[in-house]
Amino acid sequence: MRLFLPGWGATAEVWAPFAAPGDRLGGEIEAGVDLVAWSLGAMRALEAATEIELGSLTLVGATGQFVRRDGYRCGWPERALVRMRERLAVDTGAVLDEFLALALAPGEELAAPLPREQDPAVLERGLAFLGDFSMLARASEIHCPVRLLHGGRDRICPLDAARLFAEALPRAELTVWPEAGHAPFLSQPDRFRSWLQS
Repeated sequence: MRLFLPGWGATAEVWAPFAAPGDRLGGEIEAGVDLVAWSLGAMRALEAATEIELGSLTLVGATGQFVRRDGYRCGWPERALVRMRERLAVDTGAVLDEFLALALAPGEELAAPLPREQDPAVLERGLAFLGDFSMLARASEIHCPVRLLHGGRDRICPLDAARLFAEALPRAELTVWPEAGHAPFLSQPDRFRSWLQS
């Protein structure tokens, strides 16, 4: 069985086109499950993999740390995340629109509308999680196989961050789609379905 976890700003329904009977969209992470996760969901999956034994991880747009600090330069400036959190309470819709615009590479389009998370409290908790997230020093604790898919034009979690993290993981395989942004499964669903099933 696979468990699908969404990224920030999306609901688990974002994975509905890719789930098979018996798979779960969102929910609690349990031992033995195969996790398919995107962005913030991928980061949650990585943390879980250090605490319980998982079958495998298939991660899209993953990174080992989200913000720049402690010598790490591949992430977001911390002040940008703080500003995003401040604006979220004022205009949730605008912040989500800006995030979606960043998630797509220039010229890239969604194949279907993104099911959006509308609860500002959930979105705020997600941003707080991103600010605190750091798995670089703990990558060696992840023993299950990890398949990483990353867009070469990802503006949220840069490709350099994915490469750095893939090198730190004991059992990782990184696939790069050079023309894609942060959400290649949303812009190229048929290609992603084939990749996921391979």
